[in-house]
Amino acid sequence: MKAQIPSWVNVDEFNELYVDDRRAIVAKYPNGDPSTQGLYAKDAGFSYDSQSWIAPVRQSSVEIHVEDPYRNGTVFPHYQLGVGGGASVFDPPSNFWSTASPPQGDNYVVPRGLVVKANALPHLPQWSNASTGFVHAFHSGYWGSWVFEIASANSSQNTIMFGRGGFQEARGSGAGGAFYVSNVFEELDSANEWFLDKTTRTLYFMPNQSMPTVFVASQVPCLISLSGSSINDPIRNVLIQGLTFTQTSNTYMREYMVPSGGDWSVHRGATVYLTNTQQISIVHNVFTELGSNGIAVIDYNEESSVMLNEFAWLGDSGVVVVGSTNGIDGYSMKSQPTNMLISSNLFRETGIYVKQSSPVLISVSRSVRVVDNVMFNMPRAGVNINDGYYGNHTISGNVIFNSVRETSDHGPINTWDRQVYLSDGAEAGVPSVWQHTSYIHHNLLFNNYNSFYPIDHDDGSCFYEDSYNFQVYGGKKNYLGHSKTDHNEIYVYPDTKSSQGTGVCIADQAPSKGSSGWNEVWVENTCILYQSPVPYNIWYCDTSNLFVPYLAKNRIYVPVSTQVAFICNVNGSSARLSLDQWQSYGLDLGSTVQSAPNIETIIDWGREILQHKNYSVGVVF
Repeated sequence: MKAQIPSWVNVDEFNELYVDDRRAIVAKYPNGDPSTQGLYAKDAGFSYDSQSWIAPVRQSSVEIHVEDPYRNGTVFPHYQLGVGGGASVFDPPSNFWSTASPPQGDNYVVPRGLVVKANALPHLPQWSNASTGFVHAFHSGYWGSWVFEIASANSSQNTIMFGRGGFQEARGSGAGGAFYVSNVFEELDSANEWFLDKTTRTLYFMPNQSMPTVFVASQVPCLISLSGSSINDPIRNVLIQGLTFTQTSNTYMREYMVPSGGDWSVHRGATVYLTNTQQISIVHNVFTELGSNGIAVIDYNEESSVMLNEFAWLGDSGVVVVGSTNGIDGYSMKSQPTNMLISSNLFRETGIYVKQSSPVLISVSRSVRVVDNVMFNMPRAGVNINDGYYGNHTISGNVIFNSVRETSDHGPINTWDRQVYLSDGAEAGVPSVWQHTSYIHHNLLFNNYNSFYPIDHDDGSCFYEDSYNFQVYGGKKNYLGHSKTDHNEIYVYPDTKSSQGTGVCIADQAPSKGSSGWNEVWVENTCILYQSPVPYNIWYCDTSNLFVPYLAKNRIYVPVSTQVAFICNVNGSSARLSLDQWQSYGLDLGSTVQSAPNIETIIDWGREILQHKNYSVGVVF
């Protein structure tokens, strides 16, 4: 089918076609619907037939390093930023990763192109205008994904060169992973695919066996924007209720920025956009079939709430809560979301286009509460806290499963703390580089698909209290961080995961006195092992110089007919210690080891802690 596009349609903005209320598929190879097919599916709709990636050209950024103030006792003591150069693809043109040697990373780059295996793109020799196309590709480590405009293609060399793009995640890499090609006319060969020839203003569509009735040429990414004129003159007291938001255009080629030191870049726009507001309520709405984020809460917003909404079939994230600072200074300016509530929402099928996305993203924000939500079917984390700015967040009462379906090295709840900020998070009215404690409690977390840990406290995460969570298929993680307390947790079968040191009740990775792993507390927890008798993986454990979390009053359950084994060096050699031997070094006093209970008992324990949210948090041991 084909039709002429009316003159009043802006073909430059028309990038999504909705047919009978569902997103149609822009012509692509391999065939497949990005809404319902991905790396989690047997037929993924992605190709693994890259032969090589064309090396990036490194462009040095101007580096900013703040030596004072700084935070000692951490792997990430100083504020740093790269401006211009490789970071020029972002808006503003800056990136934590665009320095010569960012901690735990490499300078931000992306590949310049792709060489595919012979015959991997069978229509490539027939491409008449490759420059209309895009390449959607995963990061080489599957930490997110990129979208590139195609600059040119050479069928004799099986080469696709990239133009603008690659800014849809922050860390970069010189190579990619699985990919697909879209928006090339010669790939229009499957039911429900479409292509727009902007030059002739002709829309092509391939129907299936039934004829559609309604076509929507979407040209608008944002449906409601509330923007106060300034922090001192905000928009106040608006209720958005009972609406269905749907069929918006995509934004994956619009401006993205790097808000802090996490892995994330973010498009600071959405179907509903808030900035310079107070007491905005978004309640009882449906956000479905959207090309971008659902809601963007950007810079100064105070006491906004997002409650009882459904988010489904989103091109990017659900709710992004993103503030800003003046470099290291987040103390003297109020350009951050503050005291926000995200409660009792349903999030599912997010990240259709942008895989570095999540139902809820929190970055450079104060006191955000994510409470009693249900989240499932997403490419990466359910809740991502991108940095340690200010803190005082609460993640409570949520049910999260089927996360990290298409990416790697992540969990249902993910946190980072690599970038240093000045705020009054440690004490009201007093500037400090430290933050308030955040609380993660009474959540039901399933660590399935590619998740590594139910609560992934990654690079430098500190000042968290995790309690009363029921976590299935994963244990506790600490990597390069400190000052976290875990108590009254239940970990079920963590040893069903074995990648990167997982598969234990505790993975205490790279502890270093005075730098990471200090002030870690793990008490009054329950951990049920499925097949392994080894509860802990504590790097560099040595009884002659012990540096381990504070362990006490825990209940460890091992498989029937096995003997628990605490692994630690004794006299220079690795040893498997019994509980009595382990406790003789003053560790795990009051802890017990028993045979694993049956499934019904474990479920009863889970019901008990999750249904009694009056159990105290904020406990200091």
